[in-house]
Amino acid sequence: MKSIVFSFLLALFLNLFFFLFSSSSPLISPISTSGPTATPTPPPLVHLGLMGDLGLGRHITNTARAKNDFSWSFSGVSSWLLQNDLNLANLESPIVADCPTLPTGTFTFCGDSRFLPQLKDHRFFLSLANNHILNFGHEGLVQTQDFLTSFQIPFVYSPDSDNPFFQQDINGISFGFLSFDLVSSGQLSQDQILDMVKTYDPQVDWLVVALHWGNEYLPEPESWRVNFAKKLVDGGADIIHGHHPHVWQAPEVYKDKLIYYSFGNFIFDQSWSTTTSHSNIVRLTLSKNKVEKEEIFPIEIQHNSRPVLL
Repeated sequence: MKSIVFSFLLALFLNLFFFLFSSSSPLISPISTSGPTATPTPPPLVHLGLMGDLGLGRHITNTARAKNDFSWSFSGVSSWLLQNDLNLANLESPIVADCPTLPTGTFTFCGDSRFLPQLKDHRFFLSLANNHILNFGHEGLVQTQDFLTSFQIPFVYSPDSDNPFFQQDINGISFGFLSFDLVSSGQLSQDQILDMVKTYDPQVDWLVVALHWGNEYLPEPESWRVNFAKKLVDGGADIIHGHHPHVWQAPEVYKDKLIYYSFGNFIFDQSWSTTTSHSNIVRLTLSKNKVEKEEIFPIEIQHNSRPVLL
């Protein structure tokens, strides 16, 4: 009798043992010989803001002085700007000491130097190559560059043969900037611009080319601009940042590169039409070699001086 009971208990124990240590058992999992699964490290990213003409002259300066508030024209988009690592705009007016009060309608612009803290705090990078940067002569350009340098606001003015290129590294990603004026006479030729693009492209992860070009107020870019933009991309440009028409013109993707023919107005006193007072600003999320996301945000310029998100 004892042998029968012993055999029964032994059989029960063996069945339980094989059940518990079976690979299919829900109670005990097989011992893993590998280490814990590593969480992939996300790639570094940069948020780049892009916008059009930033004119601090005429009504913009006059309004800020009247309000004694040089942040007011920026306040409607301030929170959006501060979400970006860098914001690229075309500075459509020199910044000079004792900028005179100038009426809306004149074609001579200058901005009050009290705007400089706003440009600094809102992380602007400024393209200076345009048809108004010399409104106060070469001395006005030098003053502008000196003011920006003193506030550590980065800028690029490629017609300056001494400093035609600006490079900035953000989160381990390198950016290069060139800016050209194709509106004014005596500027660099298309061939010279293309040669510079080919020269600087190998030095950076992202080469951004700002172009002041084209006829004003056209809804679409002229064929020569479309052709030239594609030549620049073929030569190494990664992002084309276009301005001067004062109206938004639809962008294009060419060989996975972004061509913005015209951003239209950003802070500018041209509220006399819907197209000059409405435009878009863009946020690009960039990794080292890829556009991870493009976001387009419509804006309206209110009070002839203050853009707001719609």
